[in-house]
Amino acid sequence: MIELGPLAEIGAARARLDERELELIDRARQSGATWGQVATALGLASRQAAEQRRQRLVAAARSRRHSQDLRYAHSIVVLRAAVDDLHRSLTADRRWESRFTRAALVRATVATALDAPPGGLFALAEQAADDLSRLDRNLLPGHVRIALDALQRALSTDR
Repeated sequence: MIELGPLAEIGAARARLDERELELIDRARQSGATWGQVATALGLASRQAAEQRRQRLVAAARSRRHSQDLRYAHSIVVLRAAVDDLHRSLTADRRWESRFTRAALVRATVATALDAPPGGLFALAEQAADDLSRLDRNLLPGHVRIALDALQRALSTDR
């Protein structure tokens, strides 16, 4: 009989390696490395190739996370979608950092929540929603208010 166990482990090993590569790319960029330097370290031909590699790694990680979310509950899928909408709203707002004292922290919390496991997702989403709901709603742009309302609805279904 042919032993296929080790072959079946390749997918999981590849996923762990992809996650590690993404983590190292992000750490290098946060430390000030240029895309050209990242490309050279990865053995890629150009900075564009390195950026595209990171985008593919992010997409694959999100796809794996979505599959994991489906194993928990539909409410986790809904919550992650609401966090993603809020993240896009905050990222699109060029003046976000100047809107209030904790704006940068809220944006970082939401970005971290995107890739967090379900328990962490809930806790981080709840923290971001709490920080934003302490503000005068009139200080928030309309698209952020809409995304915050959706996030609060998603959080309320998990309680």
